[in-house]
Amino acid sequence: MSARTDILIGDCRARLRELPDSSVHCIVTSPPYWGLRDYGVDGQLGMEASLGEHVDTMVDVFRDVRRILRADGTLWLNYGDSYATSPNGRSA
Repeated sequence: MSARTDILIGDCRARLRELPDSSVHCIVTSPPYWGLRDYGVDGQLGMEASLGEHVDTMVDVFRDVRRILRADGTLWLNYGDSYATSPNGRSA
């Protein structure tokens, strides 16, 4: 059996829905932190009106991540508190 690596680009909410249950061996991701970067895209992750809304959005995303991840799969998640010393989004 040959290994296959795919890098999926796009809104993760839409891309995750395209994948079948229990089909992914490994997921590596660094979701946008809340209020720290505005990519100028309507409905983007990280620019929700409140931290609570952001957490709810992330919970929904990771429900789909759990759905597609195999039982023997791994998730590598980078979600720190900041990538810069001064925020440029809603957290200012």
